[in-house]
Amino acid sequence: MANHEERPRTETIDLLLAFSRKKDGQPNRKCIRVVIRDFDLDLAILESRLKVLGGEWRIHCTVNKRDVKKAKKWLLHKLVDENIFDGCIDSLWRTALLQKENAAEQRFLLDVDTKDEKKLNKLEQIIIDSYGLVQDRIETPNGWHFRTKPFDTRKVCELPYVTLIRDGYYFIKKVGEK
Repeated sequence: MANHEERPRTETIDLLLAFSRKKDGQPNRKCIRVVIRDFDLDLAILESRLKVLGGEWRIHCTVNKRDVKKAKKWLLHKLVDENIFDGCIDSLWRTALLQKENAAEQRFLLDVDTKDEKKLNKLEQIIIDSYGLVQDRIETPNGWHFRTKPFDTRKVCELPYVTLIRDGYYFIKKVGEK
């Protein structure tokens, strides 16, 4: 009998990503990616890891949940068809999950580069008029991230301070030096 921890199977998952950015005065580093099993615990572990590495990091989460079944299929094709194996299946698995075609849902992320309340209210009104409401409004160091269900984005994309991201990452927090 195998001695391993029983984990509940899930069809979709999210990932945390940590970036150290040149524009924050940090050297380029690879992105650290973590599959989320328990958000609070995984976030705390990632924060501890980043503090040990030092520097300033930005933690983000995937906008769209990832489809585990599609990602497994992508991974198997990479391993078989392209004969890729560098001894690190875990890293390739996280890469598989982050592929655009392995998204399990469709949400939009509006990266809003302003903190001006009038502009934010105008943006929210356009979104409400187009489809309903904003799912999440997350403050970032430079503005806001709005997570929404898909809607007609033509009016929103005309605003110079808004960037539409169809499958990206929303800001969670900064960790490290200031």
